[in-house]
Amino acid sequence: MKTKGFSAVIGESFRAFSNNWGEIIGAYILSIGTLFGLMLFPAFGFFLAFFAMGFLCVGQKKFVLSRLSGKQEPIEVVFSYYKYSIGAFCTKTLIILFSLLWGLLLIVPGIICLLNYSFASFILAERPNLSALEVLEESKKLTYGHRSKIFFLGLFALLMALVVGAIGFCISLLIGLAVTLPVWATVLMTVLPFLFGFLLLAVPFYEISSAKIYLEAKPEEQKPARRSKQLTQKADE
Repeated sequence: MKTKGFSAVIGESFRAFSNNWGEIIGAYILSIGTLFGLMLFPAFGFFLAFFAMGFLCVGQKKFVLSRLSGKQEPIEVVFSYYKYSIGAFCTKTLIILFSLLWGLLLIVPGIICLLNYSFASFILAERPNLSALEVLEESKKLTYGHRSKIFFLGLFALLMALVVGAIGFCISLLIGLAVTLPVWATVLMTVLPFLFGFLLLAVPFYEISSAKIYLEAKPEEQKPARRSKQLTQKADE
């Protein structure tokens, strides 16, 4: 099966981005806000947030997939995977652990490890009963042949945030021509636009583009099942 090129994925992602930007941002803010709220708990807040991060991430991926497939799941689906929190926690922990171990050896193997497991939350969103190791193995299979696209889309999303930060820096320079700005103000006018660009543009765009690639990769694994179903239907006829 011929896969879509990098430019085609970007074009489709921008179209989906324009149609679903507000809703995906809402789901993202909801999950991030929940994590920050959990971190406010004294003593064990950080560990509570780290534990919840797994199933919130899976719920967020489910919301993105539903928007791209037209199923229109409600935003509450972000919290719907709490009953699979242990599996999601184990999966997220293994990804971080494996990535750190490979990253300690060399940077490139660490990046490849992250790319291999970039579909893990999408897989859990559709098949939450899989074990952590099964999810990682399945993600490794699905990302094969798509890792370069995932990597360059991540760089493209980061570039979007950098462009917004550069615009903020240019604005601060223009203001500086008329009014003398302190250094902290210039830094603030550069960093804040970058953060907003990262959170409001880069992250949702990367979520959508990753989901697009996942949906493209997934049918390859379903081909045998489809063929067998077609053969069964012909036999019944």
